[in-house]
Amino acid sequence: MAFTERDGVKLWYDAVLPVEGVPGTSPVLLLHGFASDAELTWERTGWLRAVADRGHVVTDLRGHGRSDRPDTGYTPEDLARDVLAVLDAAEVRQADVVAYSMGGLVAWTLAALAPDRVRAMALGGLDGRPVDRTTMLEVQRALTAEDLTPCIDAVAGHHLTPPPPAPVLFASGDQDEIAPEARSFAESLDAPHISLGRRNHLNAVSSRTFKTAALDFFNTGAVGG
Repeated sequence: MAFTERDGVKLWYDAVLPVEGVPGTSPVLLLHGFASDAELTWERTGWLRAVADRGHVVTDLRGHGRSDRPDTGYTPEDLARDVLAVLDAAEVRQADVVAYSMGGLVAWTLAALAPDRVRAMALGGLDGRPVDRTTMLEVQRALTAEDLTPCIDAVAGHHLTPPPPAPVLFASGDQDEIAPEARSFAESLDAPHISLGRRNHLNAVSSRTFKTAALDFFNTGAVGG
Protein backbone atom coordinates (compact mmCIF):
# COMPACT_ATOMS: atom_id res chain seq x y z
CA MET A 1 0.00 0.00 0.00
CA ALA A 2 1.31 3.40 -0.94
CA PHE A 3 0.45 6.96 -1.91
CA THR A 4 1.36 9.03 -4.91
CA GLU A 5 0.54 12.66 -5.68
CA ARG A 6 -0.82 14.58 -8.63
CA ASP A 7 -1.05 18.35 -8.43
CA GLY A 8 -0.64 18.15 -4.66
CA VAL A 9 -3.44 15.61 -4.15
CA LYS A 10 -2.47 12.40 -2.35
CA LEU A 11 -3.84 9.28 -4.02
CA TRP A 12 -3.89 5.94 -2.23
CA TYR A 13 -3.13 2.80 -4.20
CA ASP A 14 -2.02 -0.78 -3.79
CA ALA A 15 -0.16 -2.82 -6.40
CA VAL A 16 0.62 -6.52 -6.33
CA LEU A 17 2.30 -7.43 -9.60
CA PRO A 18 3.41 -10.72 -11.18
CA VAL A 19 7.02 -11.77 -10.81
CA GLU A 20 9.06 -10.07 -13.49
CA GLY A 21 9.96 -12.35 -16.35
CA VAL A 22 7.09 -14.77 -15.80
CA PRO A 23 5.12 -15.00 -19.05
CA GLY A 24 1.46 -14.10 -18.83
CA THR A 25 -0.93 -11.24 -19.21
CA SER A 26 -1.40 -7.66 -18.17
CA PRO A 27 -2.15 -6.92 -14.51
CA VAL A 28 -5.69 -5.86 -13.70
CA LEU A 29 -6.48 -2.26 -12.77
CA LEU A 30 -9.70 -2.05 -10.74
CA LEU A 31 -11.65 1.22 -10.51
CA HIS A 32 -14.50 1.57 -8.02
CA GLY A 33 -17.68 3.60 -8.36
CA PHE A 34 -19.10 6.72 -6.77
CA ALA A 35 -19.36 6.85 -2.96
CA SER A 36 -17.35 3.65 -2.58
CA ASP A 37 -13.67 2.69 -2.39
CA ALA A 38 -11.26 -0.08 -3.34
CA GLU A 39 -11.75 -2.08 -0.17
CA LEU A 40 -15.54 -2.18 -0.39
CA THR A 41 -15.73 -2.77 -4.12
CA TRP A 42 -12.82 -5.09 -4.81
CA GLU A 43 -11.37 -6.63 -1.66
CA ARG A 44 -14.56 -7.54 0.21
CA THR A 45 -16.23 -8.89 -2.94
CA GLY A 46 -13.48 -11.37 -3.80
CA TRP A 47 -12.14 -9.62 -6.87
CA LEU A 48 -8.56 -9.44 -5.61
CA ARG A 49 -8.56 -13.19 -5.07
CA ALA A 50 -10.05 -13.71 -8.52
CA VAL A 51 -7.25 -11.78 -10.26
CA ALA A 52 -4.42 -12.95 -7.98
CA ASP A 53 -2.66 -14.88 -10.77
CA ARG A 54 -2.50 -11.77 -12.93
CA GLY A 55 -1.59 -9.16 -10.31
CA HIS A 56 -3.58 -6.03 -9.59
CA VAL A 57 -3.54 -2.29 -9.09
CA VAL A 58 -6.31 -0.73 -7.01
CA THR A 59 -6.75 2.90 -6.02
CA ASP A 60 -9.18 5.07 -4.10
CA LEU A 61 -10.30 7.80 -6.48
CA ARG A 62 -9.89 11.33 -5.18
CA GLY A 63 -12.61 12.23 -2.70
CA HIS A 64 -13.02 8.58 -1.71
CA GLY A 65 -11.49 6.13 0.75
CA ARG A 66 -7.94 6.89 1.78
CA SER A 67 -7.23 9.48 -0.91
CA ASP A 68 -7.40 13.23 -0.38
CA ARG A 69 -10.66 15.18 -0.66
CA PRO A 70 -9.93 18.43 -2.50
CA ASP A 71 -12.70 20.77 -3.59
CA THR A 72 -11.88 20.42 -7.29
CA GLY A 73 -10.53 17.98 -9.85
CA TYR A 74 -13.41 15.52 -10.23
CA THR A 75 -14.21 15.55 -13.93
CA PRO A 76 -13.78 12.17 -15.65
CA GLU A 77 -10.63 13.51 -17.30
CA ASP A 78 -9.23 14.69 -13.94
CA LEU A 79 -9.95 11.30 -12.36
CA ALA A 80 -8.42 9.49 -15.34
CA ARG A 81 -5.25 11.56 -15.06
CA ASP A 82 -5.12 10.64 -11.37
CA VAL A 83 -5.25 6.99 -12.40
CA LEU A 84 -2.46 7.55 -14.91
CA ALA A 85 -0.35 8.93 -12.06
CA VAL A 86 -1.09 5.78 -10.08
CA LEU A 87 -0.09 3.53 -12.99
CA ASP A 88 3.13 5.49 -13.34
CA ALA A 89 3.86 5.20 -9.62
CA ALA A 90 3.18 1.47 -9.72
CA GLU A 91 5.38 1.16 -12.84
CA VAL A 92 2.61 -0.53 -14.79
CA ARG A 93 2.93 0.14 -18.52
CA GLN A 94 -0.35 -1.46 -19.57
CA ALA A 95 -3.31 -3.01 -17.77
CA ASP A 96 -6.61 -4.71 -18.32
CA VAL A 97 -9.28 -2.69 -16.52
CA VAL A 98 -12.27 -3.81 -14.47
CA ALA A 99 -14.44 -0.87 -13.47
CA TYR A 100 -17.84 -0.40 -11.89
CA SER A 101 -20.41 2.36 -12.32
CA MET A 102 -18.65 5.77 -12.25
CA GLY A 103 -15.35 3.91 -12.40
CA GLY A 104 -16.37 2.74 -15.87
CA LEU A 105 -16.62 6.34 -17.05
CA VAL A 106 -13.13 6.93 -15.64
CA ALA A 107 -11.80 3.79 -17.37
CA TRP A 108 -13.31 4.84 -20.72
CA THR A 109 -11.75 8.29 -20.38
CA LEU A 110 -8.41 6.77 -19.36
CA ALA A 111 -8.36 4.57 -22.45
CA ALA A 112 -9.18 7.57 -24.67
CA LEU A 113 -6.44 9.70 -23.08
CA ALA A 114 -3.77 7.00 -23.06
CA PRO A 115 -4.73 4.13 -25.38
CA ASP A 116 -1.35 2.44 -24.94
CA ARG A 117 -2.03 1.98 -21.21
CA VAL A 118 -5.35 0.08 -21.48
CA ARG A 119 -5.42 -3.28 -23.24
CA ALA A 120 -9.09 -4.13 -22.62
CA MET A 121 -11.95 -3.15 -20.32
CA ALA A 122 -14.73 -4.97 -18.44
CA LEU A 123 -17.27 -2.39 -17.31
CA GLY A 124 -20.13 -3.13 -14.94
CA GLY A 125 -23.14 -1.13 -13.84
CA LEU A 126 -23.32 1.59 -16.48
CA ASP A 127 -24.85 2.27 -19.87
CA GLY A 128 -24.59 5.03 -22.45
CA ARG A 129 -26.88 7.59 -20.85
CA PRO A 130 -25.54 10.77 -19.20
CA VAL A 131 -24.82 10.42 -15.48
CA ASP A 132 -27.86 11.68 -13.59
CA ARG A 133 -27.31 14.14 -10.75
CA THR A 134 -30.39 13.05 -8.81
CA THR A 135 -29.27 9.43 -8.98
CA MET A 136 -25.83 10.37 -7.66
CA LEU A 137 -27.45 12.18 -4.73
CA GLU A 138 -29.56 9.10 -3.98
CA VAL A 139 -26.48 6.86 -4.06
CA GLN A 140 -24.65 9.27 -1.75
CA ARG A 141 -27.49 9.13 0.76
CA ALA A 142 -27.57 5.33 0.58
CA LEU A 143 -23.84 4.69 0.89
CA THR A 144 -22.12 7.43 2.85
CA ALA A 145 -22.60 10.27 5.30
CA GLU A 146 -19.97 12.34 3.50
CA ASP A 147 -20.73 15.30 1.26
CA LEU A 148 -19.50 14.38 -2.22
CA THR A 149 -21.00 17.42 -3.92
CA PRO A 150 -17.78 18.41 -5.74
CA CYS A 151 -17.67 14.99 -7.39
CA ILE A 152 -21.39 15.08 -8.22
CA ASP A 153 -21.10 18.54 -9.77
CA ALA A 154 -18.17 17.50 -11.96
CA VAL A 155 -19.41 14.08 -13.12
CA ALA A 156 -23.15 14.63 -13.63
CA GLY A 157 -24.02 14.95 -17.31
CA HIS A 158 -21.01 13.05 -18.62
CA HIS A 159 -21.48 9.84 -20.60
CA LEU A 160 -19.59 7.22 -22.56
CA THR A 161 -18.81 8.61 -26.01
CA PRO A 162 -18.56 6.06 -28.85
CA PRO A 163 -16.60 4.48 -30.34
CA PRO A 164 -15.02 2.41 -27.55
CA PRO A 165 -11.40 3.47 -26.99
CA ALA A 166 -10.43 -0.15 -26.24
CA PRO A 167 -12.02 -3.60 -26.53
CA VAL A 168 -14.86 -3.64 -24.01
CA LEU A 169 -17.19 -6.04 -22.25
CA PHE A 170 -20.29 -4.76 -20.46
CA ALA A 171 -21.96 -6.45 -17.49
CA SER A 172 -25.07 -5.57 -15.52
CA GLY A 173 -27.67 -7.07 -13.24
CA ASP A 174 -31.12 -7.53 -14.68
CA GLN A 175 -32.51 -5.40 -11.85
CA ASP A 176 -29.94 -2.61 -12.13
CA GLU A 177 -32.05 0.52 -11.91
CA ILE A 178 -29.08 2.78 -12.69
CA ALA A 179 -27.92 0.99 -15.85
CA PRO A 180 -31.07 -0.52 -17.37
CA GLU A 181 -29.86 0.08 -20.93
CA ALA A 182 -26.46 -1.59 -20.58
CA ARG A 183 -27.34 -4.47 -22.91
CA SER A 184 -28.80 -2.29 -25.66
CA PHE A 185 -25.87 0.13 -25.42
CA ALA A 186 -23.40 -2.75 -25.76
CA GLU A 187 -25.32 -4.02 -28.78
CA SER A 188 -25.17 -0.56 -30.37
CA LEU A 189 -21.36 -0.76 -30.09
CA ASP A 190 -21.23 -4.38 -31.27
CA ALA A 191 -19.67 -5.16 -27.89
CA PRO A 192 -20.43 -8.20 -25.70
CA HIS A 193 -22.70 -7.93 -22.69
CA ILE A 194 -23.09 -10.42 -19.86
CA SER A 195 -26.17 -10.60 -17.66
CA LEU A 196 -25.51 -10.87 -13.92
CA GLY A 197 -28.93 -12.35 -13.28
CA ARG A 198 -31.35 -10.91 -10.77
CA ARG A 199 -28.83 -8.53 -9.23
CA ASN A 200 -29.24 -4.81 -8.73
CA HIS A 201 -26.76 -1.95 -8.90
CA LEU A 202 -25.53 -2.34 -5.34
CA ASN A 203 -24.82 -6.07 -5.35
CA ALA A 204 -23.93 -6.91 -8.97
CA VAL A 205 -20.23 -6.16 -8.56
CA SER A 206 -19.68 -9.23 -6.37
CA SER A 207 -21.10 -11.61 -8.98
CA ARG A 208 -18.96 -14.66 -9.78
CA THR A 209 -20.34 -14.47 -13.31
CA PHE A 210 -18.85 -10.99 -13.68
CA LYS A 211 -15.44 -12.19 -12.52
CA THR A 212 -15.43 -15.20 -14.83
CA ALA A 213 -16.64 -13.23 -17.84
CA ALA A 214 -14.09 -10.45 -17.33
CA LEU A 215 -11.17 -12.86 -17.10
CA ASP A 216 -12.42 -14.85 -20.09
CA PHE A 217 -12.65 -11.63 -22.07
CA PHE A 218 -9.15 -10.55 -21.10
CA ASN A 219 -7.71 -13.96 -21.89
CA THR A 220 -9.52 -14.69 -25.16
CA GLY A 221 -11.26 -11.55 -26.36
CA ALA A 222 -14.60 -13.29 -25.98
CA VAL A 223 -17.05 -14.25 -23.26
CA GLY A 224 -16.97 -17.95 -22.49
CA GLY A 225 -14.10 -18.46 -24.90
